[in-house]
Amino acid sequence: MQVLLPMERDIVTHPSLLLADDNPALLEILIEMLKPSYSVAAALCNGASVLREVSGLCPDLVILDISLGDLTGFEVARRLRDTGCPAKIIFLSVHEDIDFVEAAFDLGVCGYVFKSRITTDLTKAIDVVFKGGQFASVYSQWIH
Repeated sequence: MQVLLPMERDIVTHPSLLLADDNPALLEILIEMLKPSYSVAAALCNGASVLREVSGLCPDLVILDISLGDLTGFEVARRLRDTGCPAKIIFLSVHEDIDFVEAAFDLGVCGYVFKSRITTDLTKAIDVVFKGGQFASVYSQWIH
């Protein structure tokens, strides 16, 4: 029998994720892709749901689409920051324009993944951001 010290028990090795995208089919794909390595706390289809559920779910990372239908990912990220939400945010977007990427990082987002690069970049981004770094598909690598 192994006894864990209190500090060892508190170390999180698999980040908890809250996913938000207005495309239910993409959410299903993301859940299947991420579940083997991560804990998916919720998969939500709009920004209002994220704002309502995030405090009760306490995810380590929130992965937001920029186009959520009811609110933009930028607005949701801004509101999460304004309410003191400690979760780190990664944007997942079809927008590959550098202006979107820069605006996201200016807002305090830690990651930006192009939907065209989900299979190659999303898990890298999750791992880098969870460990305290920043990631953007435009650079295809960690930033800090």
